Amino acid sequence: MDKVKVEAPVRATEDPEKVREAVQNVFPELEIEVEGDTVRGTGDAGSLRNLQEALEKRRIRLTARKILKKHVRASSTWFYINKQAALMNRVNVLEESISALGDILVELESDDIMGLIDWLAPDVSVPEEGAD
Repeated sequence: MDKVKVEAPVRATEDPEKVREAVQNVFPELEIEVEGDTVRGTGDAGSLRNLQEALEKRRIRLTARKILKKHVRASSTWFYINKQAALMNRVNVLEESISALGDILVELESDDIMGLIDWLAPDVSVPEEGAD
């Protein structure tokens, strides 16, 4: 069973609906709720499709893959997405939260965490068999 959990802080200077919008831009299929000063979302691997497409389009799959693999612990991994970039419909994958406003924490759990990473951010540097 694959599980996706997303959490983003809402700072005093931020509109909670803008933070919700940032999360929904990257994860439109997640069930998202605002709880006090935090936006949370949960879903399954299907809710990662938009992120998968964004990683491919922006050509940052290998960067994302490296971060995902670095943080693997048993059946889970995690990474951050820049909140301001997400509000502008862009995906910037981060190893740690660097924004003063906080970033979007994404946690993935799976019985086959490496299989989920391979699907989300495949290693395309390896030539396919039969390719010249």
